[in-house]
Amino acid sequence: MKAIGAAASAAYASGSFGTGVFSTVPTVLLLYFCTETLKIPPGWAAAIVFIPKAWAIFWDPLVGSWSDGSVSPLGRRRPFLAVGAIGVVVAFVALFTPPVLPGWGEVAWVGCCYFALAALYSIFAVPYIAIPAEIGEDEASRARLVAWRIVVAMVGVLAGASAAPLIVEAGGGGRAGYAVMALVIAAACGLAMAPPFLMMAGRDQPRERPSVSVRRPGLTAQMKAALQNSRFRNLLAAYVLQLTAVGLVTSAAPYLVVAIFSRPEGDTGLAMGAMLLATIVSVPFWTALARRIGEARAYVGATLAFGLVTALLGVGALAGAPWGGELVAFALIGLPFGGLQVLPFTLVAHLIHGDAGAQAEATFTGVWTSGEKLGLAFGPALTGLALASAGGHMTVAVVIFLTVAPGALCLVSLHNLRSAGLSRRALEPAT
Repeated sequence: MKAIGAAASAAYASGSFGTGVFSTVPTVLLLYFCTETLKIPPGWAAAIVFIPKAWAIFWDPLVGSWSDGSVSPLGRRRPFLAVGAIGVVVAFVALFTPPVLPGWGEVAWVGCCYFALAALYSIFAVPYIAIPAEIGEDEASRARLVAWRIVVAMVGVLAGASAAPLIVEAGGGGRAGYAVMALVIAAACGLAMAPPFLMMAGRDQPRERPSVSVRRPGLTAQMKAALQNSRFRNLLAAYVLQLTAVGLVTSAAPYLVVAIFSRPEGDTGLAMGAMLLATIVSVPFWTALARRIGEARAYVGATLAFGLVTALLGVGALAGAPWGGELVAFALIGLPFGGLQVLPFTLVAHLIHGDAGAQAEATFTGVWTSGEKLGLAFGPALTGLALASAGGHMTVAVVIFLTVAPGALCLVSLHNLRSAGLSRRALEPAT
């Protein structure tokens, strides 16, 4: 297998620009697009953002098992990378360019397009995220691939969360602005998602059909093996809770900016930009801290810090803090968010490498990404339900919800981290 140098690491990581954008723009803007531009009732909008990602509980492990067992001249991963990259570009454009339809037509259009986007995203992302556990020769190479991927993913998240609202505003807002945003973002992401396909040439070795039939464990058996692994299960549960907290913050941000601070819609991009620039800057810090004190201890510190600074954001909104002060609060949220990105993915790459075996990396990864999407879906769905209960308006009650809920979720997740026992010794293969 080819050595993994800086050029290969950069080529691999470039794909995460697309995954970062395509996972973030719907989390930040889709609920707002549905309720404010398309005038879809908040309850229906909450269902639109939740159901497609909830389906990932079943779909992502299926994609992982499908990729693990695939037989193709291109290899196990590359066909999925190609189909997924092309598919998400098309589905993303369709999602934000709905035709004017009568009755419930627009609800059906947006719901179907988002379902397609989520399914095609998995076809790319599940095999893609499995690659470090598969081709990384040792802990250092796996950690390097994950760190490169997370940094570029955060650039994608930054583009999705900050540039996308600004492009909408520059495009005139409304349907036209969202259409311009979709075309610009999709074109950039399509280009970024091609290099991993090229990088895996010579690494994703083509697999011939064996002359003697070898029985692989079925999907149910592989999923059962993943979920019966207590370390994996508890790490996943903690991550889902933390991503739910993240989703609450990002999906509530447009309402907070526009309704509470009376800022233009484009300022949502400034808030998300402050948060995500801090995230990008903080990733090397968390990587260095993990080398010094261990990934598990650093992860606990990042979790506690995220819960604390998120509460400060809500308290500032309740207290009538100036807009500049809230921008600082968003930036402070970004610092621990970097840890919540790079550390769990590094830990799970080590764990999968030790426990999944050579034929099930993507199946474990599929279970992981299904939980990731579930967490990101829970956040906007809970925000939508809070809006529905408040009559569709961002009220003091909703700000209180934003103040309390993320920190509470982070505290609960610490129980799962303790149960996971993620010491260096615990990351050795289970016996």
